[in-house]
Amino acid sequence: MLNLKLVTTMILTLLSQVTVAQEIDWKKLNADSLQTLVDLIQLNTSQPAGNEYLASNYLGSRLDDAGIPFKTYEAEPGRTSIVARIKGNGSKRPLLLLGHTDVVTVEPDKWTFEPFSGTVAEGKIFGRGASDDKGIVAASFEILLTLKRYGIELDRDVIFLGVADEEGGGGLGITYMVERHLEDINAEFAINEGGRGYIDSETGKYLTFSISTAEKTPRRARLIVEGTAGHGSVPTRDNPIGVLSAAVARLFQTPLPMRLNETTRTFFTRLAQTRPEAEAAIYRELLKPEPTLAIQEKLRDINPTYFSIIRTSITPTIFKGGYQRNVIPSSAEATLDIRALPGEDPELMFEAIRQIINNPDVQIAPMRVTRPAHQPASLKTPLFNTFERVLTREHKEAVVLPSMLTGATDSAQLRAVGIPTYGFGPGVVMGENNGVHGNDEFMRVEPFFEYIRLMWLIVNDVAATK
Repeated sequence: MLNLKLVTTMILTLLSQVTVAQEIDWKKLNADSLQTLVDLIQLNTSQPAGNEYLASNYLGSRLDDAGIPFKTYEAEPGRTSIVARIKGNGSKRPLLLLGHTDVVTVEPDKWTFEPFSGTVAEGKIFGRGASDDKGIVAASFEILLTLKRYGIELDRDVIFLGVADEEGGGGLGITYMVERHLEDINAEFAINEGGRGYIDSETGKYLTFSISTAEKTPRRARLIVEGTAGHGSVPTRDNPIGVLSAAVARLFQTPLPMRLNETTRTFFTRLAQTRPEAEAAIYRELLKPEPTLAIQEKLRDINPTYFSIIRTSITPTIFKGGYQRNVIPSSAEATLDIRALPGEDPELMFEAIRQIINNPDVQIAPMRVTRPAHQPASLKTPLFNTFERVLTREHKEAVVLPSMLTGATDSAQLRAVGIPTYGFGPGVVMGENNGVHGNDEFMRVEPFFEYIRLMWLIVNDVAATK
């Protein structure tokens, strides 16, 4: 027989959750969030100047109006981050919600809409930062305000961080915060950019939710070759362009060994359960011990990102050499965009690159590291469990996929100091280019609203008093 006290507690818990859901004025929350996003887009916080103080001043004014205390942090004049906190009862450690307030620069003449107008048209919000990352800033900010407005009782503090300089590598933003002010943002776990829902273009249903739990670490390097300058009509063995070209070709043709971790193994396991048989069979082969390179190469045909997330990748991006068509130059240089898997030992990695090149005349010069090495966030935390529970409850046909980013975000610095950080963002229609870092950047309005609703449910599930 069920314990009466236990049953009563369960019923009261369900009733309290239903009451909270019924009380929320979703129309107002959506309208407020959309206006906040438009307001943020209209502030030109583009790199390299940043001028994130514009966003911090705006958000600070809104926090003042809401009666929420906040602090600002300025690594350099104008490069301002902002932190606000809703206090809980302290029985659990805090939850951190963050997004970056800087954006990449624009080419205005190639935009259909003015890049900093925040134009809402055709069911979309257009403007630099709409998807990267002011939509996430606006949603997280409005979640904080709504917790305050409705007086939600919390077991843990909920912290908001609008952080500067993500697009510049984070030196004046998240790195400054974790090195100088970690106590103000320290948390049990965090939600940042880096994940999204994927929407079927025909049915409008969510097929998968990608929750980023890991990312590769940039370990860029230059290859330098020096030789004897001379006349182009006399071929030489130490021609720097020829020697360097051969080295780059060997790296291009010889990928480093693959290695799976908890995130990528779970990703391919779940992906195999959702895809057509011919595609699923490739993922099952990949999960076996020592899959062949031929199987690995098939990932490039499906999605080149899949090939990248199973190994430390080496991509030549810049080649410099020569200045006149009939002159052999005295030197040549190539830049490699190396993205290392979590746990990759840099010394062993560069030694492996030397062995592939197999030419002592090619110098390898590591470049400055802007993102720290870190371990993936666990798939066993209360927050990841909440993602799985809430997302599959609200979208029963969707699959939650833990994912590893090939690019870099501020999550790296947080994970490096022991804060498990998960990427989750608004949904995108599969196959659609939303212009991130390009022209006519946009976010669809309805997926933005659904993201706010899901974030509200997730934050309440993991932080609110039950």
